[in-house]
Amino acid sequence: MNATPTLIIADDHPLVRDGLLEHFTRDQGFNVLGTANNAPQAVLMCREHHPDVLLLDVEMPGRDSLGAMTDIKSASPDTRIILLTAFCRDPIIQIALRSGIAGYLLKSDQIPDIKKAVLRSLRGERVYSKDVQARITLTQSHDSSNANTLLSTLHPRELEVLRYIGKGLSNSEMAPIMHISIRTVERHVLRLMRDLKIDDRTKLTVLAHQSGLVN
Repeated sequence: MNATPTLIIADDHPLVRDGLLEHFTRDQGFNVLGTANNAPQAVLMCREHHPDVLLLDVEMPGRDSLGAMTDIKSASPDTRIILLTAFCRDPIIQIALRSGIAGYLLKSDQIPDIKKAVLRSLRGERVYSKDVQARITLTQSHDSSNANTLLSTLHPRELEVLRYIGKGLSNSEMAPIMHISIRTVERHVLRLMRDLKIDDRTKLTVLAHQSGLVN
């Protein structure tokens, strides 16, 4: 870790991004290396700068942030990824937990609390907003729904494809976003249908919405 913790902020909403930038820049305890407004930019910046922490918005246009986390980890293995989002949804929380990221914070959190969470993550702690921690505790104390149990078995790429399907993207639209061929996308879709025991794309769309993977 650098003497002064380094940080990259990735969020497509200028108000949120610029607000965080202003607050962290004013604090001499942080060195903000830059900002990104989409997941591919975040990957490139992490590959170039290797920040100590990446604050990553879940919902940005283009490449899915959850899907991009694998690329970010590959580009900068020591970077602590903290999701910062407006949504507290169980499937997204479970994906985050499985991926081994450093934390899951909500945009409704106060800036001082976000700063404290970033510092705690640098000490090796997993950091969660109070509402997120409550959902984690509740989920662990109750049996998961069948849908969420099935989703928990999926590979990150398949979850990424399922989120795109839920957002209404076609295979040909997914391929350039994910930097894979249309045929590879088709294989992912077929694998999704097989693993989830679903026989058509419309039902995948419904599942993505009902499970909370997309708004």
